[in-house]
Amino acid sequence: MYPLPLSALLILVGLLSTPVLAHEPVFSLGPETIFEGGFGIEVEFEFEDAKGEQLAVMNYEILYGLKDNLSLILKVPQILGREVGGETERGLGDIEFRTKYRFFKRDTLGAQNKVSGIFGIKVPTGDDDAEPALGTGTTDFLFGGSYGYESRTWYHFATARYRFRTESGSRDPGDRLFIDGAIGYRPWRREYLEWDLVTLVEMNTEFEFKDELRGVRLPDTGGNIIWLGPTALLSYRNIMFKGGAQFPVYENLNGNQDSSSVRVVFAAEYHF
Repeated sequence: MYPLPLSALLILVGLLSTPVLAHEPVFSLGPETIFEGGFGIEVEFEFEDAKGEQLAVMNYEILYGLKDNLSLILKVPQILGREVGGETERGLGDIEFRTKYRFFKRDTLGAQNKVSGIFGIKVPTGDDDAEPALGTGTTDFLFGGSYGYESRTWYHFATARYRFRTESGSRDPGDRLFIDGAIGYRPWRREYLEWDLVTLVEMNTEFEFKDELRGVRLPDTGGNIIWLGPTALLSYRNIMFKGGAQFPVYENLNGNQDSSSVRVVFAAEYHF
């Protein structure tokens, strides 16, 4: 197990449109976009013990609001340690570029509904020759959409993402489908100049298809996992701290693969 460097919490750039309407799930992507001309920086610590490997990553994100409803995101992962079979590697992971386009927004009294489309591309900047590999060696594409409802008291989110993974030499990693949902509650109604707390329960379902090697599907790859757990968002004006933990409540992996145990995220955001 790797220690959790709590002192390395993130700083994200973005502007909260109101104290109520700028929250997103911790383990998924939401529909939120940053205001036009806004910049943002995010730092996020993530740890996962899943399918026979332990992975500790510090993610750094830069956001820019091209329009009020169109955001650009650059994500740079620094792998603090990836351990597989007793071997550990550290270094730069695969960099990802994302865009988020909000094409629907409806305001009601004290609440808001939003829907956004998501597109991303991951480039093979991680060393895939390392043991274990720090990247997949592939250029992958992400397609998805996210819906969010946010009010003074209740929140709910639903997101679907499909990651299309290209071939790397003779190996073709399996594509991945993510179906995510979250329900949130604000226990105290606070004003913008006061601290604000939102608690959530998040469920994330992962469907991973089998890898192929020279056109032959590998039996000990792919499978399905459902993660479930509590998360929380604590904000003060345009600064937010967030974190949570999830555990597998259902796991059906193909062939001979180790089971998963836990994943956690701790983060901090600053919006301007």
